[in-house]
Amino acid sequence: MVRYLCVATCGARKIWDVDPNVPEYVEAKNAYVGPLSKKTIEYCQKFYPNSYVILSAKYGFLLPHEKITNYNSACNRNPMITLPELEKQAKTKTLNGILLIGYEKVVVMGSTCYCNWVKEVFGSGRVECPIAGLPIGKMLGKLSSLLNEKPKTE
Repeated sequence: MVRYLCVATCGARKIWDVDPNVPEYVEAKNAYVGPLSKKTIEYCQKFYPNSYVILSAKYGFLLPHEKITNYNSACNRNPMITLPELEKQAKTKTLNGILLIGYEKVVVMGSTCYCNWVKEVFGSGRVECPIAGLPIGKMLGKLSSLLNEKPKTE
């Protein structure tokens, strides 16, 4: 059976922007509150609940429960993470006892920039990018449509 890793993407709007009373560190899955980030995380939680990460322009591949603090960085604007760091994380970070690099297929729910990073790390042949290249409105529309589908049962 093919093992899938789903990759949600970070966003500029974070919980600290809407609630200054939240702790300095929060779990990654709760940190991103912009519409696109929220939908990519929701998609991963629905269709790949036990095998997803969030790709951050500062922290790289984040497990959903990892705690982060506020930052101002994006894939295409002032990224703080480097490709060598992402490659190292993929070879050292585990999810369900599997190295990230060990997943056979990777589904990236994000823009072309994030998709290209993941292709560099995992190889183009293993990566699917169903919303990359779309304007943000169409990304949100496609995610909404996909979220209305039922998860596939194994």
